[in-house]
Amino acid sequence: MVKGSSAKRQMVGQLYNNLLKMLGRFSEEINVRKFSDKIEVVTPIEFVVEVRQLLLDTPGIEQVLEALQFDKMNTLDEIKVKVGEVTHERIAGKTFVVRAKRSGTHDFRSTQLEQTVGGYMLATYPSNGVDLHNPEVTIRIELLNNQLNIITTKHVGLSGFPLGTQGDILSLMSGGFDSTVASYLTMKRGLKTHFIFFNLGGVAHEIGVKQVALYLWQKFGSSHKVKFVSVPFDDVLTEIFASTHETY
Repeated sequence: MVKGSSAKRQMVGQLYNNLLKMLGRFSEEINVRKFSDKIEVVTPIEFVVEVRQLLLDTPGIEQVLEALQFDKMNTLDEIKVKVGEVTHERIAGKTFVVRAKRSGTHDFRSTQLEQTVGGYMLATYPSNGVDLHNPEVTIRIELLNNQLNIITTKHVGLSGFPLGTQGDILSLMSGGFDSTVASYLTMKRGLKTHFIFFNLGGVAHEIGVKQVALYLWQKFGSSHKVKFVSVPFDDVLTEIFASTHETY
């Protein structure tokens, strides 16, 4: 968690710009909005799977909350009915609790929202009752002015720092396990990772290493352009062998 307000603004701003670049490749219909403590991505249903995976592979995202969004939710009655319609199957035979976040101007508090929705669901749908401390199901809702978000799924993200916030680094690639994992970890830490390869094994080896670097970049770092530098080392190696005594 980033505590400093200026550092937090920088992180959120960089992550927002990174997502704009990457999500724009899917569709112009995907809308990205920046808030002080979160980034909201609204996507057409046909891109949900691809967008979800991209978010889960993006450095700097701690968690991804999938939500259904409804506009013009102006009263507690409208909200409780909509939440019940969407989530009632989840509480069948289980204990539950409703947790709400609210921002904007309303004539009710967040606790009133939780109580109203929870009471309606308890009275209307079969369940094992409300448990405020150790519920089997937590119904999470967010109300922004008259826009209702019902959280349907929570995913654990990659965490780390947004790519581009920690500078550049050069990763020595061999194509093996260690250099691949090291490159992934530097990208996760927000470092713009360039690749360098000392070619000792010919064209086939170089192609294999390039494929590994390309996979890492496409999956974790495609918000930024990076360089892949291949250094031909065959002649150097030949000269070393020719100039070195056999005892070495």
